[in-house]
Amino acid sequence: MIFKIALFLSMIIQLVTAIVAVTMVRRTRYNISWILISIAFVLMALERLFEFSSFFWQTKLFAKDEVNSWLGIVISILMLISLYYIRQIFNLQDQLDAMRKTSEKRMLMGIIQGEERARRNIAGDLHDGLGPLLSSVKMIISAADTERMDAENRKIVEQTYSVIDEAIVTLREISNHLSPHLLKNYGLARAIETLARQLFANSSIKVNLKTDISGKRYDYDLEINVYRIVTELLNNSVKHAGPATINLSLKEQNQWLRMDYRDDGKGMAVGSTSAKGSSLSGMGLDNIYSRVKSLDGMVLVDSSPGNGFYAHIEIPVK
Repeated sequence: MIFKIALFLSMIIQLVTAIVAVTMVRRTRYNISWILISIAFVLMALERLFEFSSFFWQTKLFAKDEVNSWLGIVISILMLISLYYIRQIFNLQDQLDAMRKTSEKRMLMGIIQGEERARRNIAGDLHDGLGPLLSSVKMIISAADTERMDAENRKIVEQTYSVIDEAIVTLREISNHLSPHLLKNYGLARAIETLARQLFANSSIKVNLKTDISGKRYDYDLEINVYRIVTELLNNSVKHAGPATINLSLKEQNQWLRMDYRDDGKGMAVGSTSAKGSSLSGMGLDNIYSRVKSLDGMVLVDSSPGNGFYAHIEIPVK
């Protein structure tokens, strides 16, 4: 009796499942895999119905075991075919995910390349436009005969001359920051060494740079992005951390460019964050993540108040 009740409940559940599956065919836009699964559910319901009905009447046309066996065979075939189509859907989903990631990478790279082109154009305009004007003004001022001037006017001319010199130096630094000429001419290691020397020339902060890529050249997109990342990290340390020492290591290992950056400053509350598919935030770290992501790299950040700042970056070398 208990078995009959359990079989009856199983039959009802199977019928409801089959009805729900059939009603969802339209919502799946008549997907072939779901149609096959729905047919399999209907056959399972029929199998339960036939099995339950055999307790009350016996058909002489079909043997119970034979019908159950054939239903089981058909259900297995339908499930197998539906799994094939489902796997095709998963493969298509994987392709769509890969296309989405490629599209995101191209978009990020396009934005970064557009930004770098704008920087180069501004740097060129400053160097070719404003630079010659300042040099001309300097030449005109230097042509003045200071011996015929009184002391006050002579002092004004000398101060003007000095200010023009400072303006030319500042213009050169701005132009180089917008479009680093050392990076183009001598490569990544030389440009970073010069950047650190200029940035900390009048500072008590000690910078230790270790690299084995001196003289090596990479794709310009990789070089300029790594240069901008280092610039961002150094500026963050100067502006926010107040460290006594900064250690920067840049090495190439097994077709990966690996960078370790550490300062002993006051740190910040970001915890330990691994970022390959999630964004970082705070103090320009989102810009660093975007640049690393555009190069198919990965970044690990570890920092907490009072414990300094650490970043490990790996970028594939193509």
